[in-house]
Amino acid sequence: MKNQEINAGGVNGTGEGVVNVNSESFKALRKAVEEHAKTIPEKDKIRYRLISVRLQMETYLREEISEQKSVGDFLKQCISALGVKNKEFADFIEIKESNLSSIIKGKRRVPPELAFTLGSLLNVPPNLWLGVQSKNELLKVEATEPKKFDKFKLETFFEKIGRLKNSYDSSNSLGMVNEPEES
Repeated sequence: MKNQEINAGGVNGTGEGVVNVNSESFKALRKAVEEHAKTIPEKDKIRYRLISVRLQMETYLREEISEQKSVGDFLKQCISALGVKNKEFADFIEIKESNLSSIIKGKRRVPPELAFTLGSLLNVPPNLWLGVQSKNELLKVEATEPKKFDKFKLETFFEKIGRLKNSYDSSNSLGMVNEPEES
């Protein structure tokens, strides 16, 4: 198939982001994409799916997302992308299938050693696995005990211990104790 430009003015001919999925130009684009997809080796398709999961994890960590996703949700997506059964995956990474199942269901945490194994195998850094896990744990504490930590303020601490009362400046952007002025 020759390289050809399909509708340089945009999918709908206006150059704008509105897409008419029934237009001839969109149908031609879809067909070209589908034809190209047939030429991509299966290994590469798997890598692209894993990259997609990695990007979802990064987005989950970076943004405020209303729907909580567990490490197990992302791990399940990775296993699905590989096209293998949980047992095959568990055997390869040298853990019991029951432990893998517990992680996928959110009943077990991902230990750091497993995060390194998953990072090496799936090209998803260990800090992403542990980061998703930590974010969810923090969200859980925040949701179940929102007021519990309000009493732990630096000003309150100084007042309680009776020292440095006048040395703390709450307007200090770093929240640091100011050094006493020399006379």
